[in-house]
Amino acid sequence: MSLVFRRSYIKFRNSVQICGNTNCSNNNVLTIGNRSFSDDKLNNHDFTHTTILIENGYNVQELPIVIRKLKDIGEFENGRKLEPSHTNSDSLNYHLIQAEFKQCADLRDVFSLITKCSKITPNIALAAIERIYDLEMTTMPVVVDLKPDYISDAKGAILEKLLRVVIKTEDTNTILNILKTDSLLLQPYKHKFCDEVLNRVIDNKLTLDQICNFTRYLINNNVDPKYSETIDKMWVGFIEKEDQIDETNIEFLFKILPGLKTSKRTIIVLLEQKLSDFWYKIKVSSMQDILDIFLQVKYFSLQSFAIVGSWFSRNIHVLDEDTLLDIITKLTRLNYTDDQVEKAVERYMRHKESKIKSHVLIVAILNYCMQFKIRNENILNVCGNYLINNINIIPASFLKSCIYPCGYLNFRPDCKEFWTLIEKNLIMKFDKMNADDLSNIALSFIYIGEYPFQLVNRLFSSEYLTKISNQDIMNRLQLIDTALSLETKEYPGPLLPKDHWLKPIEQDKRVQSILEKINETFLSIVGESMKISNGVLLPNFCSDQTYLIDVMIHPIDFGNHFTDWKSKCMKNKLTAVLVFLPDHYCSDDKTLIGPQMMRVKHLQILGMKVVGLKYSQLSQLYTLHDKPGLKKYIKQSIENAIAC
Repeated sequence: MSLVFRRSYIKFRNSVQICGNTNCSNNNVLTIGNRSFSDDKLNNHDFTHTTILIENGYNVQELPIVIRKLKDIGEFENGRKLEPSHTNSDSLNYHLIQAEFKQCADLRDVFSLITKCSKITPNIALAAIERIYDLEMTTMPVVVDLKPDYISDAKGAILEKLLRVVIKTEDTNTILNILKTDSLLLQPYKHKFCDEVLNRVIDNKLTLDQICNFTRYLINNNVDPKYSETIDKMWVGFIEKEDQIDETNIEFLFKILPGLKTSKRTIIVLLEQKLSDFWYKIKVSSMQDILDIFLQVKYFSLQSFAIVGSWFSRNIHVLDEDTLLDIITKLTRLNYTDDQVEKAVERYMRHKESKIKSHVLIVAILNYCMQFKIRNENILNVCGNYLINNINIIPASFLKSCIYPCGYLNFRPDCKEFWTLIEKNLIMKFDKMNADDLSNIALSFIYIGEYPFQLVNRLFSSEYLTKISNQDIMNRLQLIDTALSLETKEYPGPLLPKDHWLKPIEQDKRVQSILEKINETFLSIVGESMKISNGVLLPNFCSDQTYLIDVMIHPIDFGNHFTDWKSKCMKNKLTAVLVFLPDHYCSDDKTLIGPQMMRVKHLQILGMKVVGLKYSQLSQLYTLHDKPGLKKYIKQSIENAIAC
């Protein structure tokens, strides 16, 4: 990282300490321009606030920083003098010191005990302050031979002295403990302690744990403007202590991210670098916490997500069901997967198939497959077997999540009785399920070429239909009725009344755009004897994308309203061109998802030749201005059209 400092000419005349150590490279420092300051807001005139520019690769960011003003160049090497800490004796005896002060019955006893101390150490001062606070909070009457004004003056003077002792100590933990106390007595002094800790951060005198603790305190109390403006100045401390960041504490730095604003990106870059260094050492619980933060800050980084994928693949064998459920759910919410994640889940499912007990885990894995359209036969077969073996104990509310992915992903489980057993169980639990789940499940049957007649009969009963008021569900039932009427002669339909008000179906904007761009190419291919029409919705069917044809190639004298498209003499004379978007395919980019497979099948049943064009291929050829290649691709696709 390069540091670019902006200072006014007046401040530039003073020596400025930039880092706590003296190893800051001059090659990384550049003085430019002019910058406004907020010295008038500072109580400590030994420091000044300004901003710097951080350059990391092609990214440049302006960040706040605190800079020490030195009166003598010697201070740069010597630093500030602090009272040495007494961790070996005083800190260990703190509870004894505290117990001694708790025996003081009033302020006079506290003052007397302080005067007996040969040296007031920070912990003695802290114990005395705590006892003064306790006495202030009690209703114990004051000693009669001391006037209230005298007590107040003495208390104020002694308190000031005690606070000076504490603030000069090298034991920063003592100051951090004071900041965390709820003492009303100390509340007016907390800003001074805050400044002192910040100054020590700038002087590079804190450990990484202390910096984390202080930053968490600031974040937890960010309603105070003083603390709020200090938070984003802490990045300097983290950069200085980056060599102390390891697999045991990186999660604590990630937990700080939600409280950061301007410095968030800088800390993220640092953590990304560290994550790539020792990802394989990170414990499971730590990675769970890191993923929580990713979700909380809406984090997206393919570099870090790929590292998580590698970690997941490496640690899949040590994950129990609850942990796998947690991680796979978070990855799904983060909208990330890769080959490593998929293969790791596949290994887990194959090795643990007979041991899986949680239906919630099965649902989470199926949700993962649905979101990323992963048609992994091994994963889906294990889920299918679990469903069949445990169908009677799986709650009705989970059945849609267990069944629908099979049809949607165009997958038939190995179990031959799968669909029959599923339908029987659905009939048994019919009254416990809602219409939305039941209609989606029925549609998933049809996607795969299975026909749940018993289930549909229950759905289409007049008594049940009167309970449905949701238009989306009614549209889905219309689609089920139409699909069964087209696909099977055993279905005595259509059973539902036709919707005579055909609602328009909007063609995807991406498809519209690419068709407009390649319209001339289409015209040159079909010739003068044929005509093309874009965005044709077949009449006399339900309003659904299934019956929307992206491009119809038809004779010129066919008519504008397509009233005779069902005529037998028109069989194979109409060509339906469908432009398949990337999300119309499973993750293998070859297999169409269930709704698109049904779309192709229905158009074939209706006597049309069906041509499938890949949107990605069309876009690539058009972008490359490859007109010959574009024409060849479309022409070959039309010539190889699937006849009805």
